[in-house]
Amino acid sequence: METLTYSVLSKRRNDLFGISIVSIVIFHYCLLSKLAAAKVYIALVGSVGVPIFLILSGMGLFFSMSRNPSLKDFYKKRLVRVLIPYAIVSVVHFLVRYVIIEGKGFVAFLKGVFFVDFFTKGDSQFWFIALVLIMYVFFPLLFKLFKSGKYNFLKLCILLAAVVACNFLLMKFVPKFYGNIEVMLTRIPSFIIGVYIGEKVYNKRPVQWPYWVIALIGGGAFIYFALMRNVAGVKPPTSLLIRYGETLYALLLMLVLSIVLEAVNSKGLSKVCAFFGGMSLELYMVHVSLRSIMGLIGFPASNALYYAIMVAVAIGICFGLQKFDNFATKKLTAKPKKVANS
Repeated sequence: METLTYSVLSKRRNDLFGISIVSIVIFHYCLLSKLAAAKVYIALVGSVGVPIFLILSGMGLFFSMSRNPSLKDFYKKRLVRVLIPYAIVSVVHFLVRYVIIEGKGFVAFLKGVFFVDFFTKGDSQFWFIALVLIMYVFFPLLFKLFKSGKYNFLKLCILLAAVVACNFLLMKFVPKFYGNIEVMLTRIPSFIIGVYIGEKVYNKRPVQWPYWVIALIGGGAFIYFALMRNVAGVKPPTSLLIRYGETLYALLLMLVLSIVLEAVNSKGLSKVCAFFGGMSLELYMVHVSLRSIMGLIGFPASNALYYAIMVAVAIGICFGLQKFDNFATKKLTAKPKKVANS
């Protein structure tokens, strides 16, 4: 029997991206639905697609910088990849929502696009993009921290402890501000863990028993508190337990899903997952934008038919947006051709 290595996560990375974005789209519907099945989904799956996405992103960035350590190339490629679709989607979204529908004017439009409303009012429409951009800033430091592979678990524990401590301090001393950006701050550990795992994936390190123990305990705790909250109506001591438990739950699901996908080895399933995985960033932005706007114009997203139509429209938009984004990214990040000496 072959030794299970972390490289299985890299091999099934596109599949996992696809599964993560589909689970997020379903979760966003379940938040609005009054169906009993929606509560069960929230309890058993929740928004686990978000930490999966962030862990995979951290892994991918580790690979990218390991192959090309140039900071200039890194930032040029990554920022273009994120900012082009974000600029298109956010400009249209806030123009329609703030200017046309709500009549708030141009200043409000700019505040929405540049995340001012997120930090000051808690308008979390595109919080995920804010987090991604912030993580890009700190990624080179994380890469240097974990690159050697020495004492990485200790480094990870210290770093995560510092992040959790910052959350508690902000919660205590600036609760209003913390409430605005809590959804972003509590997701930072997922990205850091992704970078940590990226080193293991890159070097094809074997999956050892502590991974399973931590993932099982954390995943079990998440399901327990989620069931207590969504089924029994018992609130957990702090929402941080849900967020961090969900991150460990994501680690468990990622490895289990990768093993299952390897065993099944279905080309058809992989194509479907890769289709959604390839447009995961765009689909996240477009569907949350449409979900917000449709409610303002009298088509509540809690209606299953309306939501299904919205998702279909979002996929169509994303298909075109992805093509344009890929084209623009290649053009803007292409290295100039050397002119031969005559």
